[in-house]
Amino acid sequence: MNNLILLVMSFTIVYCLEFPSFYHRSTDIYIEIAQAIEKCDGVEMEMVRDFPKLSMVTLNKNQNKPNKGFVLFGEHARELISPETGLHFVKKLCSQNEEMKSVKDNYELRMIVNVNPLSREKVESGDFCKRENENGVDLNRNYKSHWSKDHDPEMVRTAPGPFAFSEAETQTVRDELKKFSPDVFFSIHSGTLALFTPYAYSKEQPTENISSMMEILTEVREKHCETCKMGSCGHEIGYLSPGTSMDYAYDDLKIPYSFTFEIYHGGLDVRTKKHATKFLEVQSSHNKHRITDEEKLDQLLRDHSCFAATSTKEMPPDECFKYFNPEEKDQYDFYVENWTQAITLSLNRVAEQRQAQQQQQ
Repeated sequence: MNNLILLVMSFTIVYCLEFPSFYHRSTDIYIEIAQAIEKCDGVEMEMVRDFPKLSMVTLNKNQNKPNKGFVLFGEHARELISPETGLHFVKKLCSQNEEMKSVKDNYELRMIVNVNPLSREKVESGDFCKRENENGVDLNRNYKSHWSKDHDPEMVRTAPGPFAFSEAETQTVRDELKKFSPDVFFSIHSGTLALFTPYAYSKEQPTENISSMMEILTEVREKHCETCKMGSCGHEIGYLSPGTSMDYAYDDLKIPYSFTFEIYHGGLDVRTKKHATKFLEVQSSHNKHRITDEEKLDQLLRDHSCFAATSTKEMPPDECFKYFNPEEKDQYDFYVENWTQAITLSLNRVAEQRQAQQQQQ
């Protein structure tokens, strides 16, 4: 009888950790992008790193379009929904969608859809809490912008690497950004719901172009993420995160529009705060100090940001998966479409703002 119980338990564990069939493995992401762009004018894919194998999707390469955009997906391996959204974005780019037509008319675009492929493969095999790259380095702490290895009690420590740009993945992003010199940069994450601008390394809010960025994010929140926190990252979440791609793009490379979108949290819903309130009642059931629903929501959004590097050491792998990624197909379909639309809207609004600015000069 005991052996039978153990056997059933073992099968239960395997079932809980099974990689959902509607998600894509790293090789399938590459294959499906290649298939999507076969009949897609102006869209190409090229290998930009041999090890790890990193490919970049380009739109209108060297076509002298008025705007340049760069979108980075999958810096943290366990955030599977980020590259999934990148794949969906590429497929939509090759459709007859009207909003995408505006992107195709006005942008030279470059995207790395899966920038942490080796660790993603480990996640695909069941290590659903894996965040860092193959060397145990957090890619979104390995950029030069205010990179730090020293301990600061206000900084949430992860694994920044032995020195800035120690990793092949961040070196590749750096080199491609420098060559391309885009006008707008996005880094796509999950772990909470948020629309962030620089800075992540400081609680001070930047001044350069901030009102223009906030105008765009306000519309994105209204149309695509009612629950999202919005604003300067370090100021909004209360944690300092040196060495991020967003700050590097904004501070070091002077990219005027630099954003981080955090697109999924397992306990929240982009469409309404009702789901969040119910979840928060459970979270705070042991808290003797009475706080409002808005305070609970604010605390949850802060604590679960990818910048906060929430500890998942004690979390079972299947809980990690649900924490960062939709577990049902209908949820998955909604989120990849919702955030594809949000990125598209942002790109179009950046183009409109830049055109208006140029006309005023």
